[in-house]
Amino acid sequence: MALAFMLATAWAGSAFGETGIPVTSEKVLNKCTVCHKNNMGLVSRISYIRQAPEAWEETLWRHKRIHGLSITKDEKEALILYLSENHGLAPAEVAPYAYTLEKRDTKEKVDSQVIIDMCVRCHSYAKTALQRRSPEDWPKLANMHSGVLPMWLYQLQDVLDWDDTLAACLKELSRRFPLETPEWKQWTNTRPKPGVGKWVVSGYQAGKGAYGGEVALKKTGDFFYTYHGTVEFENGEKQPIEGKATLYGGYAWRASGTLAGKPIREVFHISMDGSTFTGVRFDDPHFELRGIETRAFSGSFPRILSVMPKALKAGTRGATVTVVGTGLSKEVSLGDGVTVKKVVSASPTKVVVTVDVSDKSATGYRSAKAGSAAADRLFAVYASVDYIKVVPSPAMSRTGGLGYAVKQLVQFDAMACSKGADGVPGNADDIEIGRIPADWNVVELASSNEDHDVDFVGKIDKNGLFTPGDEGPNPKRAMQENNMGDVWVTAEYSAPGGEKLSARGYLLATIPLYVQRPVQ
Repeated sequence: MALAFMLATAWAGSAFGETGIPVTSEKVLNKCTVCHKNNMGLVSRISYIRQAPEAWEETLWRHKRIHGLSITKDEKEALILYLSENHGLAPAEVAPYAYTLEKRDTKEKVDSQVIIDMCVRCHSYAKTALQRRSPEDWPKLANMHSGVLPMWLYQLQDVLDWDDTLAACLKELSRRFPLETPEWKQWTNTRPKPGVGKWVVSGYQAGKGAYGGEVALKKTGDFFYTYHGTVEFENGEKQPIEGKATLYGGYAWRASGTLAGKPIREVFHISMDGSTFTGVRFDDPHFELRGIETRAFSGSFPRILSVMPKALKAGTRGATVTVVGTGLSKEVSLGDGVTVKKVVSASPTKVVVTVDVSDKSATGYRSAKAGSAAADRLFAVYASVDYIKVVPSPAMSRTGGLGYAVKQLVQFDAMACSKGADGVPGNADDIEIGRIPADWNVVELASSNEDHDVDFVGKIDKNGLFTPGDEGPNPKRAMQENNMGDVWVTAEYSAPGGEKLSARGYLLATIPLYVQRPVQ
């Protein structure tokens, strides 16, 4: 209680006289100004912070847990909607760090050692970068860490020059992520509304492949939408999709619904011009089983989103190619050596043609065109499948299934590749041809003489889906270890003609992530 009082008092005393964002919501004022001072609409701390919806949720969650905030579910949602709208981020500020909101494994690149020392040892860089604060508020965030997370200093005990490093970090954060930015100014001045009606879908789902489709958006409230439509995978399988969405801050699409009757969730972010959503649609509760997707408003400018398949072998005859996009027409071109023989069907969002590829067609990417819509590096011609690779690699699974922890699976794909025009595999000239069928196995990665991880970590099915073992100590293992370890996942592809191509990827099977924060 004493700590809560101290922190509340510290927050209440912040930043009068600065340029800040006025709070105009009676709900926010009523809930927050019990502790936070209100100076003519400029509320301490709140007026000097902008952040993503999930970060505002985490802030309220922390206030409820530590400071005794009394708030209902509906009140919390109303506050998040207001704060995201008025103290949120611009799409251009979110885009470089959206991966953490989409729960996509990403190897972060952080070009500041002081930020690594102060922030990234405990959480992602993205969690820091998805905030904007005034110069006076960044130090208060550090003070909050010291009060709420007192082990912070001990965790960073090897940072000998603590005061200097913290000061340098706060200076760098103020420079990189100020409260007022050109992107935010542009967004608040324009903030285009998503078009109601048809949106074109283009995506890729590990374990199934590329897909296209269409969804229809209907606005049902100031921040709310419903949608329904169909996605069609490149193997011809069609699945109905529908759901309900909330659009936070005019850019952050958070939805729940069904795909082929199974529960899904969606995390998308709109572009600055309001014409495009990018993000993920994943199986609920398995965020790791996802489609990485783009949705473009059908009434926007002509463009090609995808070409399926994305590569054809020289000498191919009568192949069916599907072009997905907006503002398309039936005049399709796929570059030198590729002849369109027949237009099977054509609409402004999808054109299907059959093509022949010349035997002497050069290896490499082509410009794809459908009327005035065009795109580079969405279609290629290759000479042969030269090697395969396992993706993702490295990968990580997590045990679960006995308590609250949900097992974190891994869907592997075997991708066929061409070594490209230079004939050298493994460089930027290579062509990723697409997903191929393979025989899958889990193989020991020996790190000791008694290493038998492969017997315990889990199983992989014939489609490359790895399911980890149960959580907790295993009496069958030495020292009752958990079902964790590191192994190789191997794929073997039988190419036409009988040649065998193989590859392997690294998998770390580890314990559950018991604390799931809105922003990790």
